[in-house]
Amino acid sequence: MNIKSAKIFFLVLSAVMLSGFALTGCATTRNMQGKPIVSANVGKIINGTTTEPQIVSMFGPPYSIEKNPLSPGAVTYKYRFKYRKYVHLGNEILTASTKKYKEKLDVVIKNGIVISHSFTTTGNTSLKKILKKHNNY
Repeated sequence: MNIKSAKIFFLVLSAVMLSGFALTGCATTRNMQGKPIVSANVGKIINGTTTEPQIVSMFGPPYSIEKNPLSPGAVTYKYRFKYRKYVHLGNEILTASTKKYKEKLDVVIKNGIVISHSFTTTGNTSLKKILKKHNNY
């Protein structure tokens, strides 16, 4: 194979490879589970005072309700929100460009009154600002 043939072969091969990448494409996928938790409402929870109906009014129905066998009559209302954004190149997910954000609220209720609660967030907190702007929560 002479140099001119090698250059032509290389150009054709490059064009085929670039076409293959163009056909597989690059896409972004967003996955949202649950409903964003309004952190301003979390600040309104007062242990020993806030009632079960007030919690449901502020946050809606919980993601799950768990009974505590060690504390008869106590239940934990669990609220969860997860947001993930992936960038795909063809069938591959580029993990370096995956962004995640999670919110978790647990409210322990006994005899219709909140006895304790905890709220945590993890992940890229700048995503919360973006979500707040787009979803008005």
